[in-house]
Amino acid sequence: MENKTETVNDQTLAFEVTKKTPVVRFLASLSDGRTVIQDDRKENIRHAWARLADWLKVNPGISITEMRLQGPNGVDIKMPPNQKGYFFGNKHRGVWNGPQYNDCGIGYYDGQKVNVSWYRQPKFDQAFAEEKTVIEAGFFLIKNT
Repeated sequence: MENKTETVNDQTLAFEVTKKTPVVRFLASLSDGRTVIQDDRKENIRHAWARLADWLKVNPGISITEMRLQGPNGVDIKMPPNQKGYFFGNKHRGVWNGPQYNDCGIGYYDGQKVNVSWYRQPKFDQAFAEEKTVIEAGFFLIKNT
């Protein structure tokens, strides 16, 4: 689909997969027909999710319509389309002198609560779900306007 909406700051986001695209990545489909793909995080550059939030603020006619999380070996997790907002984040869990885990979370805001699914990295071999309030989700939640 051709982009017919005049947008600003497009250079701050990635709209295609490159050699530097991480194996574990979010894909956010936009209402203008394009898809933002998480890019490689460079030093002194904000995370792609934060840049997407900033980009949506300066392009108020566009919203996220669908969200996916892709990982190794064909992992492709989809959130329900056309939600009130979407969540993406990472968390580190561990016990002092015990096991340590890194999880990648993806979720959606249905207008009442934020539903998040967390997947253990790097293999997506364990998962758990949790509900959050909008306040608890914080800047990991991008609400559609």
